Amino acid sequence: MPNMHWQDNEIRFDVSSSLLNMVPGECVLERVELVEDTKANSGEPGCLIMTNLRLLWYSHKTAKLNLTIGYNTLVSVTSQPSNNKSKRNSANTLHILTKIGNEKFEFLFTPLNENKKDFSAILNEIHKSYCVSKPFRELRLRHHIIQANQLKVMPLEHICNRIDGVWNLANNQGNLGCFIITNVRVVWFASLNEYFNISLPYLQIAQFSVRDSKFGQVLVIESVDNSGGGYVLGFRIDPASRLKQIIQELRSLHVTQNRNPEFGVIWKSTLEDQAKTSMPLPPKDEKQDQGVRCFANYLQPDCFNSISGDHPPEFDKSIGLAMEKLPKGVNRNSLWKITF
Repeated sequence: MPNMHWQDNEIRFDVSSSLLNMVPGECVLERVELVEDTKANSGEPGCLIMTNLRLLWYSHKTAKLNLTIGYNTLVSVTSQPSNNKSKRNSANTLHILTKIGNEKFEFLFTPLNENKKDFSAILNEIHKSYCVSKPFRELRLRHHIIQANQLKVMPLEHICNRIDGVWNLANNQGNLGCFIITNVRVVWFASLNEYFNISLPYLQIAQFSVRDSKFGQVLVIESVDNSGGGYVLGFRIDPASRLKQIIQELRSLHVTQNRNPEFGVIWKSTLEDQAKTSMPLPPKDEKQDQGVRCFANYLQPDCFNSISGDHPPEFDKSIGLAMEKLPKGVNRNSLWKITF
């Protein structure tokens, strides 16, 4: 089964320490000690970590105080003057705007000690590489990936096999084209129309199989069933002996990429090789540390305006207070179970 990663697609608050660990294929690119989460934990020293999938912050003192911010949620990354009036510290604040669903969040991270690095420039470069490398992780349909009958190979990608004369079978008809196997994805494009193509990374493939059809034996590729639904693709490869070789090759590459994924993010890190695959963990979770921060600390001001406009306050007899009217199907208890 493929690796299903939430790390680059979600924002999570105060997670278990185990969820801060690197997943297979994830590595630490930059690390900054003594950084505060200015929005909610001003003055609280912590560690800021940039990996190839997400931004992490955790408190040095309290295990439960942490953030994990996926790069796919980033809207903008800028730098602004710090409000820290200490004469010894002229470091700028890292200002991050994010969006997930209909919610917008703002994060501020400020080094507590003097630091000459431009962390906004570093994070922007890492995020740029993350966006360019999305074909390593996402299915693409009808993109400009073919030029002059050749695949535009991405950095860290290499072609393993190319099979011409492969039929893509759909809607009881076939289109003749070329099938390309690389170390990170499978690509097919039509001979008569290069723009009629599909790029399917192994990380989005559930399984390969061979099935009988009215066209004979065909290679079937089933994609992961994401929220938008999955794909089932059929390809006719002749002769049958070649089909057997191809599916063995695909299964081998699929296993390799899922066991040790290559996400395609390139960054010249100044860290030692050992530090890239490990990270100093926050203190172990303590039973008495049950406090959970309100995620509203990070909401952008316009989100508050929209919330108050849609849900005006009303008197709640059970607590004897006026409170914001909750959406249908939401109660006070469920507010404490919100996850992202």
